Amino acid sequence: MDETAREQEMDRLRLQIAETVKEREAMKQALEQGAVSPTQGMRRLERIDARLSALDSHFKCLWDRAHSPRTI
Repeated sequence: MDETAREQEMDRLRLQIAETVKEREAMKQALEQGAVSPTQGMRRLERIDARLSALDSHFKCLWDRAHSPRTI
């Protein structure tokens, strides 16, 4: 992956991470307010957390590649 493509992918991931964090916060608030059942809310929260973890891992891989010393 060239540098431009990697930067574009990182930008896309940043947006997805931000959207997922907002979704997570909204679900936590819904749980606190009793808008969803605890069982259903926790299942959703677990899925959101898994998606956030995957996005973060992908971003970290790209970040590491972009900032690692280059060998010739």
